[in-house]
Amino acid sequence: MMPNRLPLALGALAAGSILLSGCAASSAASAPEASVAAAANIADCDPAENTITATYGLMAAEAMAIATANLQETYPELTIDATPPSTSDYNELTKTVVADIAVGNRPDLIMTGLGQLQFWVDTYSPAAIDVSALRPSYKTQFLGAGTVDGTVYLATNQISATVLLVNQDALDSADAGDAKDIETLDDLVAAAEKVTADTGKPSVTIPTEGLPDWFSQALVQGSGETYVNDDGTAGFGSEKAIEALSIWSTLKNKDLELGVAGNQDAIAQFVGGNAAFLVWTTSGIATIQEGIGDAFNWMPVDLPSVEGDEEGALPAGGNGWIVLSEDACRAAYSNALIAELLSPEAVSAASGTSYSYIPVDNEAGDALLASDAATKQLTYAWSYDKPLTPWGGFAGKDTMEVFDTVRLMAQKLQSGADATETVNEAVTNIDLIVSE
Repeated sequence: MMPNRLPLALGALAAGSILLSGCAASSAASAPEASVAAAANIADCDPAENTITATYGLMAAEAMAIATANLQETYPELTIDATPPSTSDYNELTKTVVADIAVGNRPDLIMTGLGQLQFWVDTYSPAAIDVSALRPSYKTQFLGAGTVDGTVYLATNQISATVLLVNQDALDSADAGDAKDIETLDDLVAAAEKVTADTGKPSVTIPTEGLPDWFSQALVQGSGETYVNDDGTAGFGSEKAIEALSIWSTLKNKDLELGVAGNQDAIAQFVGGNAAFLVWTTSGIATIQEGIGDAFNWMPVDLPSVEGDEEGALPAGGNGWIVLSEDACRAAYSNALIAELLSPEAVSAASGTSYSYIPVDNEAGDALLASDAATKQLTYAWSYDKPLTPWGGFAGKDTMEVFDTVRLMAQKLQSGADATETVNEAVTNIDLIVSE
C-alpha cells in the first residue's frame, strides 16, 4: 500500500512552472510602484526596528524553523514572520504572493519554483542576491539555475533533476539488461520492448499533465539542443530536438507507453510494479523508496538522450529564495535569513529523507551520504553534481500560455501523434505568443 504522505509529497514536487489562470494577467497590473531595495549594510540596521516576512512552501518548513532560530540567536530583537500557506504547490505560492502584493502586503522574502523565476524577474524586478553572504560550502554551480542575464536573482535551495527510474527486477525477468546501460532513447525503447513482451502490457510512463515543460526541456537539452532561443522564441524545432521529443509518440505507437497523464497516477503505476520505467525527478526518490519498500529492486539512472553522449545540461527543478523587500534593512536581514536557510544544518533538513533534493551545500551532502539512510537510490540523488540550467526561459508574461502549449504538445505525442507535425505546430504557436 502506498503511504498516506505520498499525495502531499507529490504536491510539493509537481507543476512548478505554470501560473494559474489570472495570476500572470493580474500581477503586472497590481505590481506596486515602489521598487525593490538593495540590501543595506546590516551593521547599520537596528533589528529591534525591523520585522521581515517570508512566504514559502511546506517542503521548506524544517529548514525555515532551523534558519529562523539561528538568525534570531544573532539578532534576538529581530522579528521574523515566517508562516507558510498550507500548500506545497508552487502555483498556489505564486497566487498567494501576488494577491498579498496587490493589497499592499508585500513579503520581504519568497520561495518560488525555479520555473517561475522569469515571471518574478520580468514582473517585480527583485533584488540581486548577496552571494557573498553564502557560506563557502555552498555549491555555487547551482546558482546558474537562479540567474537571468548574468545576475543572480534567486538563491537555489531545493534542487532536483529529471531522471529515469527503472524496475531492475522487471528487466531481469525479461532478460532486458541492466538499468545503468540505458543511455540512449533507443536503449529505453529496446528495453521496454523486452519487458512488454514478457509482461504483455505497456511498461513505460512519462506523465504529461504536471511537468511536461520540464520533461520536454530535459529531453531536448539532454540531447544537446536548445529549448529557448536567445530572442525568446521556441528553440526545439530542430531535427534532433524533435527526435528527442518523439520518445512519447514512439513509445505509444509501439504499445509501450501507458498513456497516464497525471503525476500521481504515473508514480502509482511504478510503485505498484505495473510500469517498469518512469520519468520523474530526483526529489521524488525518497517518497518512491518509501512507497516501494522491499517489493522489488529498482534504480534511478540519468535521463536517456538521443545519442547518449551529448552530456547536455538538464534544467533544474525545485525552488529557491527571492528578495522582494522594499526596505534596505529588511532586504539585508532577508539575505541573512537566506544564508541560514542554505547552511549545512538547514540544507540537510531540506534535502533529507522526506524530500530527496540534491543538497546545495557540500557539508550537508557529505553528511547525508555518510548516514545510515544513504541507500543506493538516495545516494544517486544526494551525489548528483552535473551542471543544471534555469528551468524555462520564456518571458514571464507568456509563462501560462507557453505551458499550456507545451502540455498540449506532450499529450498529443503521448497519444501517438506525428512528432514532426506536432512539435512544429507547438513551436509556431509559441512564437506567436511571445511576439505579441
